[in-house]
Amino acid sequence: MHITRIGLAALKGARHTTLQHVDLDPTGPRGDRVLCLVDADRDRVVRTVENPRMVLVTATWDGTTLTVATPDGASVTAAPTPTGEVITCDYWSRDADLELLESPHTELLGAHLGRPVRLARPVRAGEVVYGACVTFVTTGALRGLAEQQDERFRATFTLEADEDPEPGTLLRLGSAAVVQVRARVPRCRVVDVNPRTGRLDTTHLRTLARRGHPEGEVPFGVDAEVVVPGRVVTGDEVRVTSGQPASVVPS
Repeated sequence: MHITRIGLAALKGARHTTLQHVDLDPTGPRGDRVLCLVDADRDRVVRTVENPRMVLVTATWDGTTLTVATPDGASVTAAPTPTGEVITCDYWSRDADLELLESPHTELLGAHLGRPVRLARPVRAGEVVYGACVTFVTTGALRGLAEQQDERFRATFTLEADEDPEPGTLLRLGSAAVVQVRARVPRCRVVDVNPRTGRLDTTHLRTLARRGHPEGEVPFGVDAEVVVPGRVVTGDEVRVTSGQPASVVPS
């Protein structure tokens, strides 16, 4: 097995950016979903499934400065500043503690989405991550759906492999990083949204639902937790490693 694509989104729900490499920290891919949007009218994290135009937003983050751009060519580059206010928001029926940020980006993003929004930063890593911090899809599974845009599934890594690694498997990514596969990833209607147009253009979710799956879930791909941090590069070999880790760092 080897890695054919690496991707992440600094702003949750924004365009999934392809990278040549990523550093895996104990809490996940460095720079992934470090910011999010909150509905200004209610304390709830903005959901991409309800705001598919979010996937058309390009966002880059260097740790201090955020640049966002919309398809009409408008863009804003600025350093968001903390307001000192921390709120608890609903994130898919669980609480997420978020620090609100003062930012000129919200006017542009609100106009693009057609609703007022606020920019926020999760207080703890993983607050706005549905499952574990690292996700995988395989080229074999994508071929099974006749899907050529692997960014549609917004996985951290695409593996050149026929089948998903089984939950519990330890994987060495490249020369340093090790992750442990946790579970299969439940999916929603976002997988039917074209990442290049923001429009519903497939019935992947319906196709997946026809297959055998746990009640109440429609899985595709697997997620994993970081056991040993390290840099991962596109093209790196992925090997199943023997033994059990002394501990797994929670996401």
